[in-house]
Amino acid sequence: MKISFQLSNDRTNSKIFLDGLLLGIVYINVYAQKWYMKPNFNLPYNFVDIRKNKFDSLYEAGKEMVGLYNFLFPQIEEESTQEFGIGLDGILSYLKTRE
Repeated sequence: MKISFQLSNDRTNSKIFLDGLLLGIVYINVYAQKWYMKPNFNLPYNFVDIRKNKFDSLYEAGKEMVGLYNFLFPQIEEESTQEFGIGLDGILSYLKTRE
């Protein structure tokens, strides 16, 4: 999992990427000196509007966006050694007990 930030030329906003996927933008309110996030992914209707949360730094807002994305869209890794049913060892041990 690689998180990257692409800061704009005027340093008022930054694009947040997770493994090359654009998650959204974080931007600063210059007067309040707080960072806000604007995700590119859809938030559920009954979800608290996270876009109104204020953050003290660009890094903090970006990490929160990645955490939100991982919470809403968890990545499930499949286990390659998963076996279904009885394996060969189980069949052989069963046949040995029947002698």
